[in-house]
Amino acid sequence: MTNKAVKRRVGGIFLQLFVGLWIALIAIAASVWLISSNYQDYPSRVNSIDNGRNANRALNTALNVLHAGGREAFETWLKDSKRNSRPEIFVVDAQGNELTGRKVPSKALQELNAPIPNRLLVVHIMTQQGAWRMFAVRTQPLPATFFSSLMRTPLWVQFMMALLATTLVAGALAWHFARPIRKLDWAMRKAAEGNLDIRVATTVGHRFDEIGALAQRYDAMAEKIDGLLARQKRLFHDVSHELRSPLARLEMAIGIAQRDETRRDDMLERIEKEIQTLDALVEELLTYARLDDNAPMTFEPIDLVEVLSDIVDNANFEGEKRRIRILLESPDSCVLNIHVDTLGRAVENLIRNALRFSPDDGIVRVTLKIDGNLVRLEVLDQGPGIAPEQLETIFHPFVRGANQATGSGFGLGLAIAKRSVERHQGTLTAVNVQPCGLSMRIELPKTN
Repeated sequence: MTNKAVKRRVGGIFLQLFVGLWIALIAIAASVWLISSNYQDYPSRVNSIDNGRNANRALNTALNVLHAGGREAFETWLKDSKRNSRPEIFVVDAQGNELTGRKVPSKALQELNAPIPNRLLVVHIMTQQGAWRMFAVRTQPLPATFFSSLMRTPLWVQFMMALLATTLVAGALAWHFARPIRKLDWAMRKAAEGNLDIRVATTVGHRFDEIGALAQRYDAMAEKIDGLLARQKRLFHDVSHELRSPLARLEMAIGIAQRDETRRDDMLERIEKEIQTLDALVEELLTYARLDDNAPMTFEPIDLVEVLSDIVDNANFEGEKRRIRILLESPDSCVLNIHVDTLGRAVENLIRNALRFSPDDGIVRVTLKIDGNLVRLEVLDQGPGIAPEQLETIFHPFVRGANQATGSGFGLGLAIAKRSVERHQGTLTAVNVQPCGLSMRIELPKTN
């Protein structure tokens, strides 16, 4: 995917967020406007005859006062501005004179005497003086607040203000959500160009949503890829260094065989030995590569005690020449879900390593224990141990201990063992013991 295509996609996200939020806010504004239609209508209906529920309730109250207390009580109630309000009740005769002498709003009288009257809520009362008409009027204007002033503005002004407000809010929200996505897009384009040092979680900010989690996952991914590339470069360098010596000896042996026929047989043996060395190195490298995190691996339930017994028996046979004994201490059974070839190879490398550095007539102890949800395996020798600063580096590829000769191996055995244990969600550590010896400790989850 090209950078232009990515830019268009990010712009599309901003546009989609903007339009979606804008529509949602417009819908909310329209709903609020519809709900407040009574308030919008209120300013234009002041001093007009009220036909709403409040008017109907006020008229019923007035009729109850008239029937219960008579005309005198009725007139007293009409003149009481605290009781007769919101809306205010008026009673007029045919000439428009109000019963209590109060002034009736001219707008209400015009509506009442219109040639073609609208449907008005008017109560007709028959008295000895003639017919009277009782109705309710909105005589109290809205209080002078910002909301009431806004409601008095024309509808198109209200619409433009709502449009402006929703546009600003939608734009701000869309920018808020699209900004970290743009930063992620920038970081990914830099990664595609080979720059894996950029981290975006801190620049996105302390977000506790999906975008923040995505930024953290990107940082973890970039860090892992950067580490993998660094290890790959280091591995290529180490492999080239390991190959250079046997290849140089091969070239030298071929040159000697070509120049001196009397040494040809010796050189052929030397060439065969160097080829075997190269073959062993390639086999170790393939084993190490097969233990990559992404390589497929089939796990199955295996009794680890049986695997250890076979490895210890073979190691005891190899140790007979130097009278070294390998002692196994374990429970009767320990079934784990493992890849038997790789884990067996790891344990075998550790025991062979202990066998190599143990003194003659020494003892190598292999101890297997089950501790709750952990399985602990220790390989303890009586050798000289290693320098404290090398306790971690000995698990790196092509790293040999200070007491190990250059020609005694490739420095891949412990690296293979550690990677195998890690593929089983376990840990492998090295610890010096007193007065002498080295302890290789494996911890595996009982269910993995």
